Amino acid sequence: MNPITSYESIVDVATPVILQGDGNAQTDTNLLWTPPTGTRSAGTQFSEGMALGYISLLNRSGGAAYVGIGVRIPNHYWSAGQWVDATTTYTDDTVDAQDTGSADFALETTTASDGFTIASTVKFNAVLIDIGTASVDAVSVARAARYSDSAGTAYAALTTILHTAAAVNYSTTTETVIAWDVPTDWGVSVSGLGTGIPIGQYIVNVRATDAPGTTAGVANSLSLYRIYFLESIANNATKEINFSPSEARMLNGNGLAAFFSVANASNKVTALVRLRS
Repeated sequence: MNPITSYESIVDVATPVILQGDGNAQTDTNLLWTPPTGTRSAGTQFSEGMALGYISLLNRSGGAAYVGIGVRIPNHYWSAGQWVDATTTYTDDTVDAQDTGSADFALETTTASDGFTIASTVKFNAVLIDIGTASVDAVSVARAARYSDSAGTAYAALTTILHTAAAVNYSTTTETVIAWDVPTDWGVSVSGLGTGIPIGQYIVNVRATDAPGTTAGVANSLSLYRIYFLESIANNATKEINFSPSEARMLNGNGLAAFFSVANASNKVTALVRLRS
């Protein structure tokens, strides 16, 4: 049995955000825990991966909500850029996606089905988008996501979205998150997904299928996550797992993050966490 003393931290906090909150992509703000740093020849950096002995996610949002817990994925695993649908062309813009420059990563254009693409060497299922310029239109526009299929040669519709950008319309006043259940048939890219799409990676493409006619949405930055144990629970219900005598090991993460599809200052997380050995 894993005693509490074997864990480096006991997380027991209220979390008022969906993931990290508006304006906090590419920062450590509102992460539940970050691994200790270590020094390698390239300099000081976060260690990667962590283990959980226990989790409790309490939903106090006032209604049913999806909850989960997982890791923020380090930047070196993923890239992102713009998608032009008419020419099926991807243009890498990773620098702007991963920095905190103001309104420098285009999420769409005013042309239908343009959007953005993320490519990652590891699976992910949540994206935090810090909006720099909100989309503007007379009506709410539709946005859709798709992923590289099992063969890696075509796209499949991502139908298991839990909390979507379409719901908040790339608004500057709301934390913008796209989250989904990981598809069982998600394959790495091989060919046929568009000019410039990285090969051998997990692809997600988000498009404005009914594009804004006035102003297209632009982001300041993005952050990626792998969220586990996603489940819809009722108001005042708790998602609780005691992993003892084993533990849940989460790879490729440099920060622990909780997901609540409905933000509320009374939502609460309790967890036993340590650096993955």
